[in-house]
Amino acid sequence: MKLATSTNIYFERKHAELITMEETLRQCAAAGFQYLDFGFAELSLVSSRFHGEDWQQEIQEYIDFAKELGLTFVQAHATIFDYCNLDDEYERKEELFKRSIKGAAMMKAPWIVVHPSSYLADGRIHSDTHRKNVEFLKRYAAVAKEEGIGLAVENMWGRTKAGEKPYCLDPGELLRLIEDVNCENVKVCWDVEHGSIEKLDQKKALQMLGKFVVATHISDEAGADSIHILPYLGNADWDEILGALAQIHYTGVFNFEIQHYLPGVPQELVPSAMRFAYEVGEQMVKRLCQMQE
Repeated sequence: MKLATSTNIYFERKHAELITMEETLRQCAAAGFQYLDFGFAELSLVSSRFHGEDWQQEIQEYIDFAKELGLTFVQAHATIFDYCNLDDEYERKEELFKRSIKGAAMMKAPWIVVHPSSYLADGRIHSDTHRKNVEFLKRYAAVAKEEGIGLAVENMWGRTKAGEKPYCLDPGELLRLIEDVNCENVKVCWDVEHGSIEKLDQKKALQMLGKFVVATHISDEAGADSIHILPYLGNADWDEILGALAQIHYTGVFNFEIQHYLPGVPQELVPSAMRFAYEVGEQMVKRLCQMQE
């Protein structure tokens, strides 16, 4: 099983500018990581080139640099696109979403993670939400298939402004979505931190979704103000979660999404903190593999 980390592991710094992708790749390699989940969501915030005409050249430069460092992209995360709700920037956001899919294909990442969308009418979640998500994902499943990759839909967390649970927070909704889309290249990314903060029965959820889980977001939480932190620093029940992944015979990428682990760590301690994260991940993968024997 491959241990990976999202490139957002080293992205935000308190009281400092956002970190460039080149520096992130360099730090990940130095920490010991060999496999990465490329974050197009973060790239769209730090790179003006990704918004311009030469965006593919930029992606190729990251591919070449990663190869020099001995890094392989095994997963990706699309830009955040609330596709059920129209706004003045809808076309621009959709274009960036398309670029994410094309970019992931250039990197030969087999799966790109996407967020489902809650269709809002007068601030409330509309009953057409499921239908709109099915239609959108069917359309983009075809786009992704042409590029040779798949879409992994992520379970959500939180509340809308009206206090409603977002679409696909409930594992049953996510299962129904995947079944109704009914495309071989549309599956599930299970986000452990989202499940933990919502106090879901993650063993039951993973058993329900089972064969559809092809990607993971591995992180912990210590409450709504402390999310996406390193495993074992929060509330997640890792015995239960690793056991559940073993029971469903998960063999995909074990991927850290721990972007709020490092922002406050002093700069001189970042390399050792990233190395520690790698060691934690190695131990977790080892334990999971032992459970599967």
